[in-house]
Amino acid sequence: MDNFALLMYILTKSSKIWLFIIFVSAVFWLGGINVRALIGNELLNYDEFAFRTSIPPDEENMIFKMICYSSILIMISYVITFVSALFFVFSFKLSLKQNGWYLMCIILFFLFSPVEFYTYFLDIKFIQLYFTRPVNHDGLLKIFGERLGFLKGVPWIALLSYYAIVFIAIFKPLSKTKRQLIEDKKKTNDLSYDYLLHEKDDIIND
Repeated sequence: MDNFALLMYILTKSSKIWLFIIFVSAVFWLGGINVRALIGNELLNYDEFAFRTSIPPDEENMIFKMICYSSILIMISYVITFVSALFFVFSFKLSLKQNGWYLMCIILFFLFSPVEFYTYFLDIKFIQLYFTRPVNHDGLLKIFGERLGFLKGVPWIALLSYYAIVFIAIFKPLSKTKRQLIEDKKKTNDLSYDYLLHEKDDIIND
C-alpha cells in the first residue's frame, strides 16, 4: 500500500489519466482475448489436433460471429491501450535505473507489439470474410488456423508476458531501496575520487 500511495503521489495529473485509460482498456483487451479463446475452443478437437467436423452449420456460424465481435473489441481496446501506454511513458518520468521493474514492464509490453499488429491483420481478414455473403466457412477456418499457429505460438507467449506485467507492477522486483541508492552513489563517488588521484599522480610523474 505504501508503494502504491507513493506512486500515486509522484504521478502527474496527465499520467494518472493515461494510467486510468490503460487500466480500463487493458481489462477489455485481455478479457476479450480470454473470451475469444473460450469461443474458439468450440471449433477444435484436441484429441486429434484438428477442427471439429460435426458442428452444425448454424452453430458454427454463431461461433464465427462471436469470434468476429470479440476480435473487434480486442483490436479497439489494444490500440487504445497501446496509444495510452506511449503517452504514459513520455509523461511519467521515473528513473529506470532505480526502478528496474518499470523498465521490464515497458519492454514486455512493446516487445510484442509487431506480433499483435500483424495478427490483427489476420483478424481483419477474418472479419471481412465473415461479412462477405455467402459465408465461406472453409476460408474462415483456414484464417483461424493461421491465427492459432502464427509464429509457432508466439502470441500466446505474448499473452503470458502481459500477465507478467501485472505481477511485476504489483510486486516491483529489481526496485532499489533508498539504502541501495546511497551505496551506489557512494561507490560511484569513490571510483571518481580514485580516478582523479591516479590522474594527478600521472601529471606529477610527467
